Amino acid sequence: MRKVNLIIILLLIRWYSYAQDPHFSQFFASPLTINPANTGNFSGSLRAALNSRTQMPEFNNAYATKTLSLDAPILKKYIKDDDKLSVGLLILSDQSGNKLLNDNNIAASVSYSKALDENANHSIAVGFQVNYSMYRFDPLKANFEDQLRAGGFTGSTAELILGNNFTKNTTDINAGLLYTGSTSDNNIFYLGASYYHFAKPTVGFITPTYFTNSRINMHGGAYFSLSNAASLHTSFQYQKQGLTNELIIGGAFSYYLGTENGLELYAGLWSRIKESMIPYVGLEWNHIRAGFTYDVGGTNTISSSASYQASEISLIYILDTKSKAFKLKCPKF
Repeated sequence: MRKVNLIIILLLIRWYSYAQDPHFSQFFASPLTINPANTGNFSGSLRAALNSRTQMPEFNNAYATKTLSLDAPILKKYIKDDDKLSVGLLILSDQSGNKLLNDNNIAASVSYSKALDENANHSIAVGFQVNYSMYRFDPLKANFEDQLRAGGFTGSTAELILGNNFTKNTTDINAGLLYTGSTSDNNIFYLGASYYHFAKPTVGFITPTYFTNSRINMHGGAYFSLSNAASLHTSFQYQKQGLTNELIIGGAFSYYLGTENGLELYAGLWSRIKESMIPYVGLEWNHIRAGFTYDVGGTNTISSSASYQASEISLIYILDTKSKAFKLKCPKF
């Protein structure tokens, strides 16, 4: 019976963990997790992004996801003035069940952006990404039936699982396209599509193992300058992986205060359709933008539970010392 229960537990962990990849409500602030073609597509010479998402912490810290990414254009002297070659590095850590299950990833990406007109107002970018994943199940953080005592799970277990090493490493390939356009200095719009898990690596620590479902991602958005100080940022993202899909759509207004440090305030709202509302506040200064969201559950969904919580913090820094060297218009997220 203990073996049967253990198998069920492991299968459930695998199912819940791989029904969909880790994802962010602030997808617009996590460019390298939604499309490899986003690599280097910004106005500047270096971009660093940090994201942290905590979901359902009251359920034994159910899900915690963190990313760190760096990307930059390279070989400017050898690339046409209207084009751009860029590389990026992404580190992602996803932990479930208070670190019972750990999924650590490191990904390298490359993209090439090609101007479609002589003024470089329109461009197309193609990107590729190679991802190395390290999965680990920590049985020392698991509780078993024979540990249960009157005071809780305080006893020792006779499960033989504690002598096993549940680790698995896989390699995968992702790719994407991104179109960016502009009709004036007051607007920029973009539309992208990406496909994840070309290699379809197997997952699971027990027999049988399962192939990772491919993930299709479509995203886009637009930037509009409303005045010398105000602007509007809109964006959407649609993802489908296996039987799971989601659509997030919304936007934010920004207002430039004109201070010495270039202080700009952001406020907006996104909606995860049929699931939650996502209020957003942000602050930008000295080429640094910080954002915060908190998912507010809708009615008749699991997210409407009082125990459901999902909060995110994002931080993006862009070094723009060489931004004027590139003619290409870039998305403004």
